[in-house]
Amino acid sequence: MRKVQFTEHQIIAALKLVGAGLTVNNVYREAAISEVSYYSWKAKYGVMKLSLML
Repeated sequence: MRKVQFTEHQIIAALKLVGAGLTVNNVYREAAISEVSYYSWKAKYGVMKLSLML
C-alpha cells in the first residue's frame, strides 16, 4: 500500500490558501503537487466546510 505523503491538515491548509486569495498555480507549486492532485483534494475536501475540519 502506498504511503500518504500529505496529512489532512496540510491538504486543508493548501485549500485555505486559495480561499485566502492566492492563485491555484501558486498553491500547487509551493506544495510541490500536481494540478490534478490539487483538484482531487478540492473534490474530496472542498465539499466540507474547511473551518469545521480544523
